[in-house]
Amino acid sequence: MSNKLKASATVLINTLAQSKKAAGIRVYNLSVGEPKMTTPEVVREGAIKFIEVGDIPYPSPSGLNELRSAAASWMNQSYATNYKSEECIITTGGKFAIYLMVQYLCGSNSPLKANSTDKISVIIQAPYWVSYPSITKIMDANPVIINSTEAGGWKITPEMLKAAYTPECKILMINNGVNPTGIIYTRSEMKALLTTANELGLLVISDEVYSALVYTDDEYVSCGSFPEYKDNVVVVQSASKSFAMTGWRVGFLFARKDLIDVMSALTTQSTTGVSLICQHGALAAFRNAEQINAWVRDTMKVRRDIFVDSFRKHFGIQLEYPKATLYVFASLASLGVKNLSDEEFCIRALEEANVATVPGSAFGQPGYVRFSYGADEGDLDGGLENLAKFIKSLN
Repeated sequence: MSNKLKASATVLINTLAQSKKAAGIRVYNLSVGEPKMTTPEVVREGAIKFIEVGDIPYPSPSGLNELRSAAASWMNQSYATNYKSEECIITTGGKFAIYLMVQYLCGSNSPLKANSTDKISVIIQAPYWVSYPSITKIMDANPVIINSTEAGGWKITPEMLKAAYTPECKILMINNGVNPTGIIYTRSEMKALLTTANELGLLVISDEVYSALVYTDDEYVSCGSFPEYKDNVVVVQSASKSFAMTGWRVGFLFARKDLIDVMSALTTQSTTGVSLICQHGALAAFRNAEQINAWVRDTMKVRRDIFVDSFRKHFGIQLEYPKATLYVFASLASLGVKNLSDEEFCIRALEEANVATVPGSAFGQPGYVRFSYGADEGDLDGGLENLAKFIKSLN
């Protein structure tokens, strides 16, 4: 079981939870990383109107020009970037955008290699999203992990980046807001990291899919908002979180045009492009972005507050409200759990208490658990109550 968890913990846990639910068992699913909301009506109508036209051909590998333009405008207006439509490609979710970029940058024809036999190293902050190291390894590259700490605010610094660097390192993969910790970087912190990455010759892949889910007055800082580093930065975005469109699988990659052209060529040899039905839904979403983003953010903020307040009530811990994302990352020690690994704890919590969570080891941080408050509000307090009872029974 532990080997499967290391391979794909979030998918495994969610699959087990859905299996129990299908069997008629009440499951409190605090594992899945998505805002559990009905996709906005205007988005569904955009897709339906296109379906009703009846002519649904192969898509352009780069995506609808209208959608690329709308996505670039959204980025520019929301996060002070300066992208043109030709500096954007539509991908099958944000994950595939990362996959394509790493495939190219770590492959035999990579512009980052001196020769085809070089093996590239990718610097990754930890805790990390579960897929970063796996995608890196699939492309025969070497993940170099920088371990941040709770005491350090779960952030990496330029000094940590310099300490991790070797000549084989060509890419820095960073996530802001961070899954699973819920933190965001300040402008000065991000500029310092980009400055150091530039000095070290690192190309930065910035995963920014949670940019619209910031619940405080803190500025969300896109790596694409620094003109001096624009050519050295790749930004990944997605309709999944910000627009409640997880199942539509519409992602966006922003980069200089020569990289976008390569991504388009790779798409012709893989997915052929994103379904035009989904793209027309996304186009409707961007045309109503301000309202939809606010609706998703406000709904998730309510759920965040319910979760944190319930957590404090059931566990007696003064848990901080996460600034962003959909997650709370807590140590087993803080929960009062002893003599169980995080993987053992999560499996037993699901089997014995019907509460689905994800072990921290899947994110490179053993001894912790990731909770998602993106679930239905009814799951939040009830799930934590069940979990508190389960932990009490352990002790």
